[in-house]
Amino acid sequence: MRYGLLGRAGWCVLASGPGRPLTGGVARGYLRLAGRLAYVGLCGAWLLAWTGCKPQAPEGSAPRRPAQSTSSVSTAALELSGVFEDVTRRAGLEFVHQLADGKLSNIVESDGAGGAVLDFDGDGWMDIYLVNSGPAPGLSDAPPGTPRWPNRLFRNRGDGTFQDVTEQAGVAGHGFGITAAAADYDNDGHTDLYVVNYGGGILYRNKGNGTFQDVTAQAGVVHHRGGISATFLDYDNDGLLDLFVANYLVFDPKIKPPPGSQVPYAGPLFYQPEFNLLFRNRGDGTFEDVSQQTGILVPGHRAMSVTSLDYDLDGDADVYVSNDATPNLLLANDGRGQFKEVGLRAGVAYNQFGEAAGSMGATVADANGDGLPDMFVTRFGMASLYLSVAAGFFEDRIQGSGILDVSAQYTSWGGNFIDYDNDGDPDLFIANGHAHFMVGMPPLLLENRSRAIFANACSAGGPFFHARPNARGSGVLDFDNDGWLDLIVTTLGDRAVLLRNRGGLTNRWLVLQLEGTRSNRDGFGAQVRLSAGGRVYSAQHRCPTTYVFQSDPRLHFGLGTATRVERIEIRWPSGQVQTLTDVPADQILKIREPGQSRWAR
Repeated sequence: MRYGLLGRAGWCVLASGPGRPLTGGVARGYLRLAGRLAYVGLCGAWLLAWTGCKPQAPEGSAPRRPAQSTSSVSTAALELSGVFEDVTRRAGLEFVHQLADGKLSNIVESDGAGGAVLDFDGDGWMDIYLVNSGPAPGLSDAPPGTPRWPNRLFRNRGDGTFQDVTEQAGVAGHGFGITAAAADYDNDGHTDLYVVNYGGGILYRNKGNGTFQDVTAQAGVVHHRGGISATFLDYDNDGLLDLFVANYLVFDPKIKPPPGSQVPYAGPLFYQPEFNLLFRNRGDGTFEDVSQQTGILVPGHRAMSVTSLDYDLDGDADVYVSNDATPNLLLANDGRGQFKEVGLRAGVAYNQFGEAAGSMGATVADANGDGLPDMFVTRFGMASLYLSVAAGFFEDRIQGSGILDVSAQYTSWGGNFIDYDNDGDPDLFIANGHAHFMVGMPPLLLENRSRAIFANACSAGGPFFHARPNARGSGVLDFDNDGWLDLIVTTLGDRAVLLRNRGGLTNRWLVLQLEGTRSNRDGFGAQVRLSAGGRVYSAQHRCPTTYVFQSDPRLHFGLGTATRVERIEIRWPSGQVQTLTDVPADQILKIREPGQSRWAR
């Protein structure tokens, strides 16, 4: 694929391979990179005309034999009905995102809202918490007296339906909400909830009886910055989960786009940046702000999301921050409580074309099966597929992956690795939407044909992949515990969508639910290696945050045709190594770290 540079605004696809000249008109768009004000030509309509919705492998990739179907749902039937079905209304997931002024009038409104997947009542079924934005003076103006629509907590009944328990749980929230992160920060066995608001946040402690308590002030996590993302991690490996809050920018309603810019609001570089925050868990129910002494304060950036991972496999939690219109940050943990910014050195600061295009979020998996963590980063512009080439170093292989053939014409927000067909190769879901106007874009489903070579699979995805929602956040979950990964997608000013994976193929699976005893109770930071059917699978157990959404925290492995797992090795954050052998497939397996729990009460 060949690219031409359009000034400082970005790159435009000119041709795709030999003998495929640019045809059709040039779609118009706005790149968020240059303050979202640079008016450029985006090559758009020709891509859809060229690829259509037919799954195509990039040139040079070997075709793969389709999996054999079961008697219940044939492969042909899945092609007709789609892998995913919209079960939102049938499931009782009634949620609409509130765009209080009814239009996109500023950059913060454009970011939308998401939520988190969690098991708040500990019954083994994943519940869903969705965050609302609502009216906010100067930020999202609405007629006087306009009520804020609440955040919603949906309890999974275990029969394919959900019950709205927001009121009795006490988690309706307040303020201009963006997203949430969920984890057991006090190690009492109950998953707690942190809600990210622009202008602050809310820490809800799970009381274990179906209700939550707002402990924001007494826990010491009050702040008034422009929050946009958060994640839990045990950065100092003391068995207590700490809280990293990513902040966006200092919004000033007086800042307007220059006359004639043809966009409704000014871009990110017109606003002052915000510093991110790191709160260390003291272990007594309170946190302390350690942002300064840990070295995470890197000036000049406007975060869009935060992702925790052990990028160099040295046993401690590192942090990747996706930024809007500035280079992304990789904060390397030295294991002694200090972070150092190494994004440029590690190869994950810019995309493959040298741009610091507006990044939305990162999703993490071993995309090419080499045992090392890889990242896919959604962007306003060309996305990135960062593949580890050695522990601690990455190369952006997006151009040869087949992803840009499908995604380059869209603005991508949510992005998730998801092994939707359980063949053992992480596939991709991408949520798209217009950044400046209430205009939708089709979501994308890309099949990993092995070794991080992707093909357009939207024709097999189902009717949702032919719709044009103005999507923002997206999360992966298995809400019906059938071993086939489902999706939840939030949209701007519209309903959330729950997509059930129909399954139906013969591929097998295994889900691991970890519980720490010497490590933090969630087991975040554990490294897992699994051997099955002649393959070795690797995964990191972590708080799975992406752009404005946190996915199902359990570890899911598609096993292909393997009916048993020969060996599971878990390296816990405490240093313990646990091994299990001869494990049957097709089950949700709860694994407890060996030893007496430090957290028993």
